[in-house]
Amino acid sequence: MAKLQRFLKLKDSFDSQIFTFFVPFMITNEQSTDTFKKDFVYGHHRWTAIFVRSGLHVGTHLKLQTASQGMVVQLDYSFTLLNREHYTRNEVYIEKGCRFTHETSLHGRKTFIAINDMIERDFMQEMGDFLIELEVRNISSVFECILRLPKASQARYSVGAKLESTYFCFGMFDWSISLFATESTMEHEEGTSFQLHRHTSFDHLCNVHYTIEIGEGTVVESDHLEQLISLAGNGEPYTVGSSLLKLSKGKGSIKIKICMKSVVSISEVSIYPLDKTKNKSHCYDRDKQAWMLQSDISGKYLTLRLYYTDITHVPRKYTRYVSWKIVMLTDRAPKKGVRMVYGPYSKYFVQQDLDEGYIFTTDVAVTELGDPNCPFTDSVDQRITAHIEWVDSHLLSGPTYHAHDDVDKLHKHQMWRELLALQSENLALEKQLHSYQQSIAKANHVKTQEKNSINPPNKETRVPSPSPRQKRQQNMQ
Repeated sequence: MAKLQRFLKLKDSFDSQIFTFFVPFMITNEQSTDTFKKDFVYGHHRWTAIFVRSGLHVGTHLKLQTASQGMVVQLDYSFTLLNREHYTRNEVYIEKGCRFTHETSLHGRKTFIAINDMIERDFMQEMGDFLIELEVRNISSVFECILRLPKASQARYSVGAKLESTYFCFGMFDWSISLFATESTMEHEEGTSFQLHRHTSFDHLCNVHYTIEIGEGTVVESDHLEQLISLAGNGEPYTVGSSLLKLSKGKGSIKIKICMKSVVSISEVSIYPLDKTKNKSHCYDRDKQAWMLQSDISGKYLTLRLYYTDITHVPRKYTRYVSWKIVMLTDRAPKKGVRMVYGPYSKYFVQQDLDEGYIFTTDVAVTELGDPNCPFTDSVDQRITAHIEWVDSHLLSGPTYHAHDDVDKLHKHQMWRELLALQSENLALEKQLHSYQQSIAKANHVKTQEKNSINPPNKETRVPSPSPRQKRQQNMQ
């Protein structure tokens, strides 16, 4: 099987991420019929990178494991076979705007590179295997469905009809959307509300971002919605000022389009920073690994320390990468009040007896914790409620620095040296261009002077004005 060696987040606006796999030399064997693959998570979907021999070539494929009916996932991806000697000799295959659906969940190229080229062109690493990078970026997840209106709901003043979509997968959860009519009141006319439902994994809260469009042609669009999904799995209803009959435009169906942006699992913890016996709290992440959050008030500001208490469960010869955020909530309005977000933080964990903890300092002064008006503590017992948002988690092969890491470092220094060489060459060309411009200006100046010496410019002759006596003589004549 292939192994996930390294993971890198580029932190750009396209959410570009790079996964580095190493594939064993067995893939070049003629008798090999094995398919080398590895699962990973990107863009809140589960994927599989597949490397397989087909004839005299090696093929690379990307498969969407969480494909569901009605969901369209679009992204850009590229496979890069790393050369041991120089980055300009890398073999690259790029696909842009590739669409993954329930019917077409697999894309790739069967003839990515010839077997002979892999062996002869210095692609084999020192350990006899191959390094292949997969870059994925610019992902979008859109679910579309058509909801049929029951005959009773097609009446002009129908109330109580509830429509629900089929299930779709996002963030390793199963979701659905429901529409229902709201009764008219003295202040508001009849409208339609929609509500997002989560149907799996009820052991964590989750924070979801999404937008929705209802109807065809002239659609009703929602704002960018951020909702905290409870343990019961229901989001807050969102109401639009149109009835089901208006949205359907007299037809027997309504088109729904949901653009899912992101979703993260949340562990809610409560700690008492002023009580040393209760200043710590235990929780579990999405992978059911145990953690502990502890407060410290020995400094000027409140400090939090996060421990990975299940660090002994990290498999030997593996590294676990975890990324998270800390959100401190107000006790008075946890959903709509003031929120202080810290992070994202990330750390690599290997198997050891104890974790030293990850320390980060908040903006909350220790002197404010005992104040009854402090927005982040309970007015009765000074309890602090925080949300730990689990952003990423990947299990990487290799707990220590490996010879494979030298390839990326070598490519980095090669690019850096070429960049310096290009900068020096550009500077020399700019100096040369400036020298040429000065020479041309000097030559034009000399030519102008020579031309003026041969053909001096004509000076205008001034006619003296007549004297008063001459003027009187002219008048007498």
